[in-house]
Amino acid sequence: MISQWILAIALVLVGLYLLRAQRSASQQAIVRLFIIIAIATGFVAVVFPNLTTLLASFLGIGRGTDLLLYALVVFVLFHIVHQYRRQRWQQKVTAELARALAIVRAEIEDVKKPSGN
Repeated sequence: MISQWILAIALVLVGLYLLRAQRSASQQAIVRLFIIIAIATGFVAVVFPNLTTLLASFLGIGRGTDLLLYALVVFVLFHIVHQYRRQRWQQKVTAELARALAIVRAEIEDVKKPSGN
């Protein structure tokens, strides 16, 4: 079935996104693009519910609601992976800031100590 291949590819792409190490402007653009696509797709599905059924039958899925469920699973997984990567990045930045602050405090304390010559 074509739907199984599409879902498998989508899940592989989410996995590759997880493995990618750097955080860049292009990744933020991809996230925004996914959000816009999700909003537009949701709008079309609400206004024209028969289109989801037609698309589902074209993809070999029984009902339009099943198609929406599969799409929701992929988007939720993408969001979870994105939030996980964002949290890891924030933890790294916080640790670097804490180290820098500790070094600056130690240097200030060394300057404040009276020299015992």
